Amino acid sequence: MRLLARLPYDTVFGTVYAGLKINLCLLAACLPLLAALATGGSPLQAWPFYTALAALCGPAAAAAFAAFAALSDGEHRVGRAFWNAYRASFGRALAVSACAAAAVIVLAADFQLALGGPFGAVTPLLALLIALVAATATALLAADARLRRTTVLACAYVSIRYWYLSLANLAILGILAAAVVARPAIGLFLLPAPALYAVWANARHLTAKVADAR
Repeated sequence: MRLLARLPYDTVFGTVYAGLKINLCLLAACLPLLAALATGGSPLQAWPFYTALAALCGPAAAAAFAAFAALSDGEHRVGRAFWNAYRASFGRALAVSACAAAAVIVLAADFQLALGGPFGAVTPLLALLIALVAATATALLAADARLRRTTVLACAYVSIRYWYLSLANLAILGILAAAVVARPAIGLFLLPAPALYAVWANARHLTAKVADAR
């Protein structure tokens, strides 16, 4: 009983509430992609279209990262922090996610063409490049960085150097994407905030290395 009395209920409930509020903000910001998933066909069959449309989620992810940073600084109005960051970083975050989506589409198309063909030996390299593009874009969004050559190279470098953090982030994002497609209720209303928080916590170690390159 004494242990239960010492549990920080206000902190626990406040954190859960903040997570649910960020989930709702992400749901609103990513509505075009979610509407396409709900009304369209199989995402695997039309993956280039959904990959391109997923670029609209870049500003939402950057805003969620900013909301997590504000929450860690003691700001409990995460909804306001989310939308303020969404408006402020929309242009640069969309540029990052759009370029990343275009690169992934090109590399994935080459991967499909090379798979099982005479150029099958290059498929591991193409898969690594796709992973590097995704990891670099995640670091850029977490750093709220502009799309500049020096910043991109710096984020790519730290993503490779701290490959274990990049791999963890890619695994988390993959699980989140699979959950949204397979179990929309769980994937949309429960998982985004904790999953993106874990990605942001890992990305902080990467973005600290590129803060001077912004």
